[in-house]
Amino acid sequence: MNRYSPLKANATNSPTYLIDTHAAPSQLFEDACFRIRAAVSLLETLTSVTIKDINDSDLYRLILPVYVLLQDGVDTLDQVSFKGDFTHG
Repeated sequence: MNRYSPLKANATNSPTYLIDTHAAPSQLFEDACFRIRAAVSLLETLTSVTIKDINDSDLYRLILPVYVLLQDGVDTLDQVSFKGDFTHG
């Protein structure tokens, strides 16, 4: 396994954001949870506002950060599961 695994949500064809696959599973898990909680927090905020007459570009700007945070979290959790021996606690 390569030391660094690229995140799926990269803006370029040559990934610059990478996961250190040699990091401790607990660190990877904590980082994944941070990103997932941030995305959930943003979604909770969006559910409490009224969005009238939104255009496609505005909707994209609202959804993209949530997607990136969730995808990064999932990619990081995938690394935890590859290690196979992670137990939280």
